[in-house]
Amino acid sequence: MKRALAICLMILCITNTALAKQLHQNELVDIANFMLQNDLKIDGWEVTMKEYIETNELQEIVKGLSTSHTVTRQENKNSIIYLVKDTHKKGTINVKYNVIFPKDKRYKSELVVVINGNSWTPDVEATYNKLVSSYTGKYFSKNVKIFSCMTTRADAIIEKDDIVDNFTKNFKLHYKKTQYDTLKSTKNVEYIYGYTSLWGQKIAIQDKPVNVQFVTKTLASGDVQFTIGTPILINEY
Repeated sequence: MKRALAICLMILCITNTALAKQLHQNELVDIANFMLQNDLKIDGWEVTMKEYIETNELQEIVKGLSTSHTVTRQENKNSIIYLVKDTHKKGTINVKYNVIFPKDKRYKSELVVVINGNSWTPDVEATYNKLVSSYTGKYFSKNVKIFSCMTTRADAIIEKDDIVDNFTKNFKLHYKKTQYDTLKSTKNVEYIYGYTSLWGQKIAIQDKPVNVQFVTKTLASGDVQFTIGTPILINEY
């Protein structure tokens, strides 16, 4: 619960620096290239695009999507939510939309687009880039917040510290901080935070900029699972 609250607060504080630079960079591709260069097999990836949009405009977006997508309406005490699924699958890539209309008019409506997959090839990269470019121009503005993450697994032969060190050097990581989970059930999990000037979005933790979260988890088999996210990881891992 505390972790979820902390994530919500950090999302609210995310800032975009060097907007022109941000719109022309691709954090997920950078992470994928790093993993492939280090002989790591990509198990899965996900990108979440979020932006607050005027209610009238968002209603028109839902109306337009309903002509070619599957739309499910849900309601709870706080919001009306439309779950929109693209039935025309883009190869191995999945796309879904969450459109959130708060009942309390003091809060803004929000569009969330989630793109994910479990493989990475040149064709997947090309399709992903086209999707992000299309959505950015069609639904989102320069104020969109983009959360990217990718997961891989390495066998025990590959040294965990070597991967972390290579990432630190490749991305010129600053303000690096490491934390360990104190819970017995997750004692083999290590959290690394840092900042790279190569990417535009960032959050502030204890007055230090952060836009990289690197999680390593040692599995029962001895293999190590690596998850890299920017600017933070917003899902469980």
